[in-house]
Amino acid sequence: MLMSSCFFIAFIYLAQAFLVVVPTEFWCKLPQVKDLTAEQLRDFMIPSAKMVPYEGHHLAYSRCWVYDIAVEKAIAARQPDANWPVKKCNEWEFKLSASDVPYISVAAEQKWVCDESYKATLAQSIFFMGSIVGGIIFGWLADKYGRVPILIATNVFAFVGGICTIYITKFWEFCICRFIVGVAYDNSFVMAYILVLEYVGPRWRTFIGHMSYGIFYTIGTMTIPWIAYGVANWQTFSLITTVPICAVIAAPFVLPESVRWLIGKGHIEKAMKIISKIEKVNNRTIPNDVYNEFLEDCGRTAETLAMEEHTILDLFKTKRLRRITLLLTAVWGVIQMAYDGHIRCLDRLGMNIFTTFTIASATEFPAEMVIIYTLDVFGRRWTLFVAVILSGLFSLLASSVSIGIVFVSFAICGRLFINIASNIAMQYAAELLPTVIRGEGVAFIHMTGYVTSICSPFIAFSSKFMYNLPMIILGTCCIFAGSLSLFLPETLMEQLPQTMMDGELFGIDQTFWETPLTKKKPPEPMVHHLHAKRPVKRPAILRSSMISGYIGNVRRHTLMQRRVRALQRH
Repeated sequence: MLMSSCFFIAFIYLAQAFLVVVPTEFWCKLPQVKDLTAEQLRDFMIPSAKMVPYEGHHLAYSRCWVYDIAVEKAIAARQPDANWPVKKCNEWEFKLSASDVPYISVAAEQKWVCDESYKATLAQSIFFMGSIVGGIIFGWLADKYGRVPILIATNVFAFVGGICTIYITKFWEFCICRFIVGVAYDNSFVMAYILVLEYVGPRWRTFIGHMSYGIFYTIGTMTIPWIAYGVANWQTFSLITTVPICAVIAAPFVLPESVRWLIGKGHIEKAMKIISKIEKVNNRTIPNDVYNEFLEDCGRTAETLAMEEHTILDLFKTKRLRRITLLLTAVWGVIQMAYDGHIRCLDRLGMNIFTTFTIASATEFPAEMVIIYTLDVFGRRWTLFVAVILSGLFSLLASSVSIGIVFVSFAICGRLFINIASNIAMQYAAELLPTVIRGEGVAFIHMTGYVTSICSPFIAFSSKFMYNLPMIILGTCCIFAGSLSLFLPETLMEQLPQTMMDGELFGIDQTFWETPLTKKKPPEPMVHHLHAKRPVKRPAILRSSMISGYIGNVRRHTLMQRRVRALQRH
C-alpha cells in the first residue's frame, strides 16, 4: 500500500529540479551572420568571464554580458579587445545538447538567468513555505479526522498544483502553483507511513516501512530525470508527473483507517469491524475472552482519551517531553536541510545533472538496506548519530578537494549517509511522540524541516561565490545535529508512548551511554512500563504490541500464548 505514496512523493518533491534546469552552455543572443556559427560569433562578441563583474573565473566566457559594439567591427578586429564597452543581455541563446540538457525549461523560457537566476531558487523556497502551511493544517486534521481523508486531500492538492503549473506565463503564477504543490508535500506520504506504522506488528515495522520506501522512492527518484530527458518538454513533463497522483482516489477502498486512531476517538464499533475483516482476510481467530478483554480495554482507553483534548502546545508543557520535542525539531531540521541541500547541489558537481541525479538517487536503496539490518540491532539513537556525523565528514572532505570525480564521490557519500539519517529520523519521531498527538506532532517536526529547507536552495546557490561553500555549510551543520541526537532516548525494545504521560516518562530510566547491546532489562514487561516504572492499567498484551523492534513481536506472542494456556486450564 505504500508503493504509490513512496513513488509519487518523488514526483511531488523533485519535479521542480527538472522544470527549472538550465543548459550549462548559454550566452547573450547574437544576430545571425552568414558563414559563421553561433559558437564562432560568440568568440567575437562575448567577453571572457574574467573581464566582467560577478561571474565565476572558472567560466570560459560570460553568460550575462556582451560587447556593446557593432558585429562587423568585432569580426573585422579578429580578436576581442578588453577595452571595448560591454552591456548586459536581455535575450539569451541556449545550447541544447543530448549530453547536457536537451530541452528549454520554464526557467530558460522565462529567462530566469543572470540577474534573475534567483527566481528558480526563490520558487523552491516558496514550495517549502507551502509545506509549512500544509504541515500545520494537515497534521492537525489527521489527528482530528483520520489518516486516510488527509492522505487523499494532500494528494489532491499536489494534483491541482501540478496541472496548473502547465499553464503559467509569469513568475508569480509559477510560485503560486509551487506553493500549492508544497502544501501537499510530505503529508502525502507521511500519512500513509503513520498508517502503516500504527498497523504493522513490531517484528515487521522497520522492514515494511523502509523496504517500501527504499524500493519505490528509489525507483521514483531514478525515473524522474529520464522522464524529463525523454519527453524534452517541461509542460509535458509536468503533466506526466502529475496525472498519476489522482490514483489516490482509490485509497478509501483499499486502505482501512487506523484502528489505533479510531479507538482513541471512541469509534470502537468501526475499529472492531476492521479487526474482524483483518481476521477473515488473514484466516485467523482471536479467542473470545482475549477479544472481550481487548474490547473492554478499548472502551476504557477511549473514555480516558475523550476527556483529553490535545494540541501541539501540549508537547511543550512538561520538561522531558519538551526537551525531546525540541531535540527532534533541531535534528530533523538540519537533516532535512542537508538532504535537500545535497539534491540542489547536484547540478553544480561538474557532471551531467541527469546522470549525477540518477547515481545519487540510487543511494536511497542501499541506505534503506543498511537501516533494515542495523536499526533493530544497534537502535535508533546511535545509528542516527553515526549516519549524520559520517554525512558531515564526507561533505567536509568534498569541500577540501577541487571539482572532479573525487569531489563528486565524496559528495555522493555524504548524500548516502544523509539518506540513512533522514529515514531513521522519520521513524524515530513517529515512535517517540505519543499516539494521541502523533499525527500533529510528526507534522510539526517535519514542518521545521520545511523551514530549514527554505535555506537549502540558497546554500546551493552559494557555490556561485565559492564552489565548496555549500559542502562546508552542510558538513558543519550535520556534525552539530549528530551531536544533538545523542541526547534523545532510545526507542528500540521500548513500549511506544500512547498518552501524554507516557511521552513525558519515556526513557526516564535510560543512561547516556546505554545501547541496545548493553542494556540490562527484564525480558518481559510484566506489570510495569519499562520506561515509566509505574503500574500498567491495561493488559500487558496490549502494551507489548506497541514495543518497537523485533523483540516486541516475541513478547507479544509469549504473552498471547500464556493467556491462551491460562484460559485452557480454567
